[in-house]
Formats: sequence, C-alpha cells, structure tokens
Amino acid sequence: MILILPVAFFLLYSLFNKKYEPRIAFINSYLILCFQIFFITELLSFFYQLNSNTVFFFHLFFSILYFSLSPNINFPKINFVSLKTIDKSILIAITFISIMTLIVGTTSPPNNWDSMSYHLSRIQYWIQGSGIHFFDTNNFRQNLFSPLSEFIILHTQILSDTDLFANLVQWVCYIINMVTVSLICKEFGLNRTLQLLSAFFISSMPIVILEASSTQNDLVLSTFILLFYYYQLCGIYSHSKLNLLLSGLALGLGVLTKGTSYVFLFSIGITYLLYQIFYTNSFSKKTIISRSIIIFSISLLINLPHYTRTYYKYGDFLGLDINQIHANETFSFFTIFSNLIRHLAFQLGSNIDLLNWYLYRLVQVFLGNKLSDPKTSFMDSDFRPPFFSLHEDAAGNFIHTIVITLLFVGGILFFKKFKKIQMTSFWISLISIFLYCLLFKWQPYTAKILSLLIITTPFVFMVINQLLKKKYLRNIIYSVFFLMFIGAFPYIFYNKSRPFLPMNSQSILYQDRVVGYFNNRPELFKEYQKLIDGIVINNKSAKNSVAYHLGGDAWDYPFWIMLKEKFDKRIPYIFHLKKDKIFDLAKSNSLPNYIILENRFLDNLSGIRPYFEIVESQNNFSLMKKI
Repeated sequence: MILILPVAFFLLYSLFNKKYEPRIAFINSYLILCFQIFFITELLSFFYQLNSNTVFFFHLFFSILYFSLSPNINFPKINFVSLKTIDKSILIAITFISIMTLIVGTTSPPNNWDSMSYHLSRIQYWIQGSGIHFFDTNNFRQNLFSPLSEFIILHTQILSDTDLFANLVQWVCYIINMVTVSLICKEFGLNRTLQLLSAFFISSMPIVILEASSTQNDLVLSTFILLFYYYQLCGIYSHSKLNLLLSGLALGLGVLTKGTSYVFLFSIGITYLLYQIFYTNSFSKKTIISRSIIIFSISLLINLPHYTRTYYKYGDFLGLDINQIHANETFSFFTIFSNLIRHLAFQLGSNIDLLNWYLYRLVQVFLGNKLSDPKTSFMDSDFRPPFFSLHEDAAGNFIHTIVITLLFVGGILFFKKFKKIQMTSFWISLISIFLYCLLFKWQPYTAKILSLLIITTPFVFMVINQLLKKKYLRNIIYSVFFLMFIGAFPYIFYNKSRPFLPMNSQSILYQDRVVGYFNNRPELFKEYQKLIDGIVINNKSAKNSVAYHLGGDAWDYPFWIMLKEKFDKRIPYIFHLKKDKIFDLAKSNSLPNYIILENRFLDNLSGIRPYFEIVESQNNFSLMKKI
C-alpha cells in the first residue's frame, strides 16, 4: 500500500513535466503531494475514518485522476555526458552523500529525543483514534505543535503498518531543498556550476546530513521556506495562476510545519511585496495587493483546522498561553546581538579545546553578566564553551558558518555589482536573522537555526559568483568546497544517534531495531523491557487499556513500539492519565488494567492506589496493575 505515494508523485511529475523543466516539475509535484496528504488527513479525520483502507483509496483516486490527465509517463533524465568535469564532480559528491544518508535513514529506527516524546507519539494516538483530534496528554506538544511533518509520516506509517519509512520524510526534503535552492540561484542568474554548488553547500552541512536520516522537522520546514522563496521570486513577473496557487500552498504548509516558520515566510513575503510595489511595473499596486491577499487566504484556509482545534482545547488560536518558553522576554538591539553571537559561537564548536575556550571568553567579554540571561535563554540554559559533536542536537557547522559569516559581511563590497532582484536575497537573509534573534530565545541545540543557515544560501552564492570572477580566488574557493566534502564524512559514518560504522557503539547495520530506538538513552531499554514484560493481558477485549502517567518530555513512543511487538500489533487501548482526571476516572469505574508511570509522579495516584498494586519498579518508571 505504501507504494501508492511514490506512484502519485511520479504521476504528478509526469503531468508537470509536459510544460516545465524537470526540476520545477519535481518540486511542484512534491508540493501538490504534500497538500494531498494534508487534505486527505483533515477530511478523513472529520468523519473519524482515518485508517489504512480509506487513506489508500483516496491516494488511489488522486493517482487515477493524475493518470487520466497525463497518460504518457515521463521520467527525469540527466544528460551526464554533456556536463563539465567540475559539474560532474559536484554531482557525484551530492549523490554520494545522498545515498549514504538514505542508507542510514532506511536502516535505522527513528530515535531522536523529540520524536520519542512527541513527533512520533502523537501519530500513534491519531491512528488509534482514527483522526487527528486533540487528546488528553501531559505533553502539550503532542497536540499544539504544528503537525504537517507528522501528517506525512502518518501516511507512511498507516500505509505500511511500520515506521520503516519514517526517516524518509526528512530525506526527501533533503533532496527537495537542494533542488529548490539551485532553482532560486538560477532565477538570480547564476550559471549551472553555481547552481550545483549551492545544492552541494546544503547537502554537505553537518547538521543537514545528521537530520536527513531523522524524524525531526527542520528540513521539512526549510523545504517550504525555499519553495515559497522560489515561487515568490518567480511571481514578480509571472501572471500565472498556478504560481499564485503554489505560493499559497507553500506558505500555508510551511506555517503548518513549525511555529518558527512565521519569521522566515514573513521575511520572504514582505521583501517581494515591497519589491513589486517599488521596483516593478508588471502589476498595478492594486493587483499586487490582491494577489498577496489571495496567497495569504490560501495559507489561512490550510491552517484554519489546526487553529480551530487549538482554540477549542487551549483557549486561543496559537496556544500562546501555554507555550511561552521559546519567546524572548525582552526585545532590543542587544537581544538580537546577544542571541546572534551565541548562535554563531555554538556553530563553531570544534575538537580544539583551546579554540572553544577562546570563543567562550570572547562571547563572555561581549555579553558580560548577560551571558546566560534567562530572559533570552531557553529554559534558563547556561551558555558554556562550544564543543565538537556528531549528534544531531549539538553538531556545529564550522566551515559553513565561517563561509556564511565572512561572505555575508564581505558581500557589502559587492552591493553595487548586484542587480536589484539579487539584492532581495540579502534583505531576506538580514530580516530573517534579525527577527529570529529578536523573537526567539537562544538554545544550545544547534539544529534549531538550520533554516536560518539555509535561507542565507542564495545570497552567499551571489557573493561567490562575484568572487569567482577573480581568477586568483578560484582555487581557494574550490578548495573550501572540497574541505566541506571531506568534513562531511564523520557526520555520514559516525552519526551519534545512528552510527553507520561502529565507534564506541554498535553499528545500525547489525543492531537490534528495538534497541536502536534507545541509542540516545540506552539505560532506558531494560527498564522499558521489564515494564512491558510485566503486562499480561490474555483476553484481548476492547475494554482492556493501558494508561501512561508520564512527564511532558518522557519517551512514550518506545512503549508503543514494544507493546505492538508483544501483542502482535493488536495492542490494548492506550491513553494519558492526567492528574486532574484521575478522580473522575475512578468515579466512573473506568480504571485501566495497567498504569505505566514515572516514579516522581507516584504521589499523584494516591487517590486510586487502593485499586492498584505495583508489579514492577525500576529507577525511573513503575508498572501498576489493577487488583
């Protein structure tokens, strides 16, 4: 059943390839398929009919529709022979990195922290409830956070009854990011070599490589940011209604992917709106405003269902009352400077301790006693010396960050040589950086600014285009790109969460899949295993249930996996037991058969303790059975 997704994609590609070049057909097809997934998910959820049969039927229906519109199937072709030697080399490097990340992603189970606590957990509740409705949970992120990335993973899981393909969602976005940034560079007038180099620049970023085999959502977000960037750039002179529709879809799906999207999408939208008003005569001002309203309206319609669910559950459309921890508490130029310099320092972490210490001291000199200001630091995180890491949450992007910083500052020297349209890449980057650092607290998790690094790529290559005109700089520039390729190897082969080659850990190639879920917290595997072994349900009745009483950042997804394995996927009903619902549950005589709880919350269950006995207790968790 899972094959219906690539079938639908290639039928869409064939349809678009009649009129557009392969790269444009490729990204258009992806965007439409994502909207298709969104539409099917929302429609079936409304009727509580989200299951494998209905999802497959609707994808089949759309596939038949696409085939009827374009019965002659065309596949992408690359004339490799006609490429220059340097272009071939770049393409080979991109292909190598892409294939290796694909192997890692398909071999390893998803295992990053956020996926274990909410990205993948929420999907299990959706499947169980036959819809994406909000549910009672101690982890508000499972309801509140923008869900599009999980919608896509949901379709791969519901059609395959496994999470084998979950990591592919980010990997596909990895490819789409490269294709889209190359198209943006093409629109800015750069040659084929620079288009390929821009794709390589993204493909070789350490944090991008690590995330490409994960179920995070930063690459998914970056995809829609770049798609909106491209369609807005093309829309400056295009009267196409399709471009208008695709811009609206990219904007709406981007917002539905992650909350930080507003910063990047606003930067792009406002830049091209003002550019069209002041620098072009393609449309009247009235037409420009009306087209912008249409794009915004499409985006709003896409997000309206999620906004509505949020309003009814949490009392406001964005859930701001319960999700304030990411926003800065003070807004000033110093806030921007403070967050920017700390972000840069953490991207420059290396295995040279002395250099890390000097970076720390430099930041300390600039910020003084505001170094770890809780008003601008996520969850009161302390700023410490940066460090080298092969983990997706902490890896820096040393070479790429230096290149971006130097060229962003040095690019000022070339402003007079840039066309007006090329200068939009600078303003988009600058507005994005300023707004991101102004609105969001600094976090020690380096992947959080992945989209910020990617959105600066077009401007970086505007500058590189000027530098390559100076012959004495060409060898230096190409040498830097070669270093990027060599520097990618540790992140490809020794990913801390999903190591391809063993180094102080077991390779994913021969590691037990269930054990692989715990690579980031190996001490929990035996605890979870003993708890699951303690659950004995002989009569598989619909009345059987297991409750979780866990904290907001606990890993509940591995419990789902191990319960599915134990009960051959016919698992009992699972729900979150909230503290304020315990008394009502006891009163209605609807107590679960078992409760899996974090030990620190044992006192919360004092009201129902007479009905349960502890049958298994570990360091962090316990299992209670109804007497």
